[in-house]
Amino acid sequence: MRLALRIVTQWLVVFMLAVAPPAPAATGAASSRVVAVGDIHGAYSELVSILQTAGLTDSKLGWSGGAATFIQTGDVMDRGAQTRACLDLLMKLQSQAAKAGGRVVTLLGNHEAMNLMGDLRYVTPEIYGTFAGAQSEKIRERAYQDYRRYVSNRSDRFPKLTEADDDAARQKWLEAHPLGYFEYRDALGPNGIYGRWLHKHQAIYQAAGGLFVHGGLDPKLNYRAISEIEDRVRAELDRFDVLWQRLADGRYIWKYMTLREAVATLAEQEKVIQAQDQPDAMDDLPHIQQLLGYRNWLVPSSNGPLWYRGLAEDPEDTLMEAVNAMLARLKAQFIVTGHTVISKSEITSRFEHRVFLIDTGMLKESYSGRASALEIQNGRFTALYVGAESKVLPGPGTGKLAPAREMAGQSGLRWR
Repeated sequence: MRLALRIVTQWLVVFMLAVAPPAPAATGAASSRVVAVGDIHGAYSELVSILQTAGLTDSKLGWSGGAATFIQTGDVMDRGAQTRACLDLLMKLQSQAAKAGGRVVTLLGNHEAMNLMGDLRYVTPEIYGTFAGAQSEKIRERAYQDYRRYVSNRSDRFPKLTEADDDAARQKWLEAHPLGYFEYRDALGPNGIYGRWLHKHQAIYQAAGGLFVHGGLDPKLNYRAISEIEDRVRAELDRFDVLWQRLADGRYIWKYMTLREAVATLAEQEKVIQAQDQPDAMDDLPHIQQLLGYRNWLVPSSNGPLWYRGLAEDPEDTLMEAVNAMLARLKAQFIVTGHTVISKSEITSRFEHRVFLIDTGMLKESYSGRASALEIQNGRFTALYVGAESKVLPGPGTGKLAPAREMAGQSGLRWR
């Protein structure tokens, strides 16, 4: 009897799986409504305002978007003092949206990648300060002592890489490492709360028939599917972490160095190792050279998805055919990008409305722009602004190309 019951139960499970509707694709949306927001750069109040304007959050900053998909196209970080608050809000909404049947997608921007790789040029003392706590003075002092031990060890192996050890040198070091610096680095590290989260970010997301990416997609890049780019970006970031850890363990670099400091140090060490044929360092030479060659990777490349500006800046008439061919190959109708600020602070379309530029300079102190969002629902494209009327935009494939000289005057593009 038990055997017969087990057989019947198994057949019922098979039948239910056969007739059940397929699960939604990982890149799709649970709702026909998609809302995309561009670069934030720590502009917390502006982010809150546009999310509420779009109906994605309530007055208590809880998710109210239902089954909508909210896509943030990268560059949450750097410049603005409230970077941490922006990260925390997006992480919270991501969890809440999933429980409500919606989705929050946060993409990698060039500034997220920069921070993951120790390129901290745009991290301000104010940002570090939001990570400081009661123990920050002690944490920094312990780090300083560890750094001096590292320098002493490095000087024994590489005499040219010596540093002064006096009050002036100490003061300079303290200024370069404000309170909160080390907590920030740990939080953005591979095992840190934000580092782990950022490592899960995609570079490109597909929804509503279009592709969403931070910088853009270069038609000249050689790839067959979006997954190839995704795999390469993820592999490069993982490889960087492995190389950094190995070289830090070998005391070639110090764990908390910036990328710029590490590259300068490793470049000098490479010369010495090659010139003197140091047996104890030869095994690590390939790893030193791999990290020094990071500029040839896709992640920091000017034609990679995090940095490419051609869709925002290149003449439309010369790139139109290539853009159309790329979209056809990828089975997409349009592309949405951030990264390049539109100084007129309006969401702008190019290439017969097949490319939408949505970075309107949300961080006012840097760009004098405003917060905006692109809503896509049932084939209708609408630009949303805080305290201003929304604007319906032409859909993909409509309209004619503007003359190059006309576009040059209208686009108002600015470098980031």
